[in-house]
Amino acid sequence: MHRNIIFVSIAICGLLISHPSLVIAKELSQDDQEAQKENLQPLQDFIGGWKGVAMQKLGGQDRWSAEADWAWSFDGGIPAIVFELSPGRFFTRGQITPGLQKNTFILRAHHTESDGVETYSGFMDENKHLEFTNQVIQRSRPARILMKTLADHKRLVITLQYGSNEKRLQQGATLGYTRKGTVFATRSRPLHACVVTGGEGNQQVSYNGKTYWVCCKGCLSMFKENPEKVIAAHEARKAKEQEKE
Repeated sequence: MHRNIIFVSIAICGLLISHPSLVIAKELSQDDQEAQKENLQPLQDFIGGWKGVAMQKLGGQDRWSAEADWAWSFDGGIPAIVFELSPGRFFTRGQITPGLQKNTFILRAHHTESDGVETYSGFMDENKHLEFTNQVIQRSRPARILMKTLADHKRLVITLQYGSNEKRLQQGATLGYTRKGTVFATRSRPLHACVVTGGEGNQQVSYNGKTYWVCCKGCLSMFKENPEKVIAAHEARKAKEQEKE
């Protein structure tokens, strides 16, 4: 039996140091996994590949091409949203897990120049905009990270803010992306629902002669690892949705 453990930690001086009072240890049952996936569903619009331009300051000359990839992760049986930034001038990658309250989240961002990890706590507002604040504010590191999708989720904007305290922050780099490929974001329901998360599927998979869809590499990996478990959970979700209708 795998023991799945969630750690919520505080970053001190750019290094992640676990705080005993903030450690949550729990085995995730199938119901717990489904609940955690449901808590992460508001972030589904971020899933996919992105490309665009980043700038150190709005209107400035320091600009560079940028790409990002967002996907689901189920490492250790724990659902999370992960992303990679290329080039990673500030962070190379990040992992987002649910917070203790609805529409709250924890972001663990990995440094570009070291093995350090910083922890941000955040929330999603009524416009589905994400706002993360660093647990420990330093002038040289982003104190706040703002993330939002625009234009029917075809555009992604990430803004970094700096300062010596949370009440006096200045805007730093802005990363603007356009979603790669074709999306169907204006549909009330996905054209091909992902068998793992219910998001917009873009790749077919099959099992026992039946075809299903997945929305990202994380969901593809989850399906390949245990297709029967994934399909059973998918059918249970569909039955639950039909009951609501």
